[in-house]
Amino acid sequence: MARLSTRISIRWGDDAASEPTTTLVMGVGGYFMDLRVNKADNSVDWAFAGLRETVSQEPLHCRWHHIIDSRNVFAPDEGSFTTLPNGDSLEVGSMPCPEKHGAVTPYEEVWRTLSSGSEKGWILRRDDDEARTITFLGRIGSEFFAMTQTRHGGPLTVQREALEAGDDEKTRWVFKFRSGEASLPSLAAEGLLEFSGESSWKEGGEVDIQGAIFKVCAVESPTVS
Repeated sequence: MARLSTRISIRWGDDAASEPTTTLVMGVGGYFMDLRVNKADNSVDWAFAGLRETVSQEPLHCRWHHIIDSRNVFAPDEGSFTTLPNGDSLEVGSMPCPEKHGAVTPYEEVWRTLSSGSEKGWILRRDDDEARTITFLGRIGSEFFAMTQTRHGGPLTVQREALEAGDDEKTRWVFKFRSGEASLPSLAAEGLLEFSGESSWKEGGEVDIQGAIFKVCAVESPTVS
């Protein structure tokens, strides 16, 4: 199932809950892309992508394997989820806290699902042996992410685009956020509504994205009710 989520708050240990970032997470199949942008200065707080492993269903417990990571921290992190009365999800676990000099600290995060199953979703991956880079592309509905990083760490470049209606009432992709120097595939820059052949992509297949070959890691079609 394709799922787009936003974080409502985070709480470290006994600190008060807050939300210093604009956070969006794409999840398609067993893959994810996560972008967290600081509200204070519009810088990257954290951007990473990789594999999501379901450790258990009752209670739901997940482990995230970071294949690329702007903090260059590649150890898996994990958390357990419960559903709150309003339908949001509470995630609890422990991980290094940047505000506490990297000390492993218990945390609580509240997540809200923005879309689930009703929109097109996919995540692609490219391993470039010559450039020694790994690139992820992801789309759920009207949100598109692109991230690339040198293997085993280094500067990460990330871009977010959104599908919006302009003053002329025409729908087009627009740039919402970018950080880094590397070149990335773009729908907005090319004036496209979608990449060629999106409707026929199959999981495990290979597709040409603006001259580069990507593997289709996960793809979901809209759910028809």
